[in-house]
Amino acid sequence: MTIATFTIRSTSLNKQTQVQLLLPAKRIENQPVLFLLHGLSDDASAWLTMSSLARYAEELPFAIVMPDGGRSFYHDLPSGERYWQYLTTELPQFLRTWFNWPLTRNTTFASGLSMGGYGAFKLALTYPERYGAAVSLSGCLDLNQSWQEEGPLLNQIFGSQTKFQNSSANLLNLLANQKVAHLPLLQFIGTNDSLLTDNRTFHTFGRQYLNKLDYREQTGTHNWEFWDTYLPVSLQWLNERYQQLNQTK
Repeated sequence: MTIATFTIRSTSLNKQTQVQLLLPAKRIENQPVLFLLHGLSDDASAWLTMSSLARYAEELPFAIVMPDGGRSFYHDLPSGERYWQYLTTELPQFLRTWFNWPLTRNTTFASGLSMGGYGAFKLALTYPERYGAAVSLSGCLDLNQSWQEEGPLLNQIFGSQTKFQNSSANLLNLLANQKVAHLPLLQFIGTNDSLLTDNRTFHTFGRQYLNKLDYREQTGTHNWEFWDTYLPVSLQWLNERYQQLNQTK
C-alpha cells in the first residue's frame, strides 16, 4: 500500500488542511473509498500513527481517506470554518478530480471513532444515497447526553443544546427518514466506555427504524487498545457490505 499526504487549500475552511490517504497497491475500476474519521483529541494522522491500520487494510480493496476535522464534530462552525461542507462537498470533488473515483453508493463508505463515529453516522444517515454502509467505534451518537461534560465546546459548535436537539445535527432526528431504513450500520462500544449510554440510546431508537443495525458491546473502554482491536473486524464488515453491493456487477 501507499501512504500519501495532501495539503489542500480549502475554501470551505478558509485555510490549508491536510488529508491522509492510504492507497491500495492495485487500483481497480470503480475504486471503493472509505472515509475514516478521527476523534476529538486527534488529527488526520491518528489512524496511521496510533493503530495498525496499514497492516489491517493491506489485503482489502479500499482507498482510505483520512481528513482533518479539528474539534468541530465535522460541523459547520459559527466561526466560519465549514467542516461539514468540506467533508461532504469540497473533499469529494477533490478526490473525483485528482483520482477519478466515482464515489457512488456502491463504492463509498464511512467509519470513525468517538467524534469520528458521530461524523461517520451523520454522513451515512444524511446521505444514504451516497454511502453503502457506516461504522462507529465508540461513537458520540447521542450528544444530548454529553452536554453536561462538554457543554462549553458543544455550545460553541452547535449554538445551544435546544438548537442542537431540533436540528439535523442530532443523529436521532435522522433516523425517521425512510431512505435510511435499509442502510447497514455497525456500532462497537466498550462496556466500560463513558459513551455506553449514548450508544445504547442510539441503538434503542435505531432499531425502531433501521433494518440493518448491527450493535456490539465488547469488553473495553475509550482508548486505542479497544479501537485497534475492533478496527480489523469493522474493516472486514465493510468489505462484506461492499462485496454484497457489487456482487452482480
